[in-house]
Amino acid sequence: MDTEKASQQLSVIRELMERPVRYTTMSGAAGVFAGATALVGLWVDDFVWQSLPARQAMPMEVAVWGAVFLVALAGTIVLTRLRERKMGLPFWTYARKRVLRVIVPPFVAVLGLTLAILARWYAGQDNFWGMIPPLWMACYGLACCQVSEFSLGELRVLGAAFLVSAVAAVFLPEWPYATLGVTFGGYHIVYGVVVWIRHGG
Repeated sequence: MDTEKASQQLSVIRELMERPVRYTTMSGAAGVFAGATALVGLWVDDFVWQSLPARQAMPMEVAVWGAVFLVALAGTIVLTRLRERKMGLPFWTYARKRVLRVIVPPFVAVLGLTLAILARWYAGQDNFWGMIPPLWMACYGLACCQVSEFSLGELRVLGAAFLVSAVAAVFLPEWPYATLGVTFGGYHIVYGVVVWIRHGG
């Protein structure tokens, strides 16, 4: 067997091996659900801010958005799993492992930065609360861009939108948490609808 033919066969084998590990079961309904959850979170956040003194409201806002994240994550897992079951796929796949390896580091990093900002503020040091939304947008955008390398191309567009919005949000300190509603709410709904139409589910 000559070198050229061997190289061609290796390319075919590599392509066949890569196909099953592409994470293509993303749920459009999950995107819409996550976006709707974020919009509810924005409404609750505004209610908290209007009802409580700043020192009490700020930690409550972190709790609100933490709850939004957990509810959105749970809904995404459930809806995606329902789509996978219709396709006859198991829950724990190599593709899912790849997704977790990609998204966990950015989320751990932004959670640590958020807790550091909270600790500094309670210690009477600098107030960096306005940086929390851009940090979450940037880390989430990076995670989306990384997952898009072996998943839906729409995730790359979503990730880019989050990255651009993270930079813009730095210059909007008077509306720091409204930007979370616009991005995590509005962007996810648009993304979910597009995925639903183009890929189903």
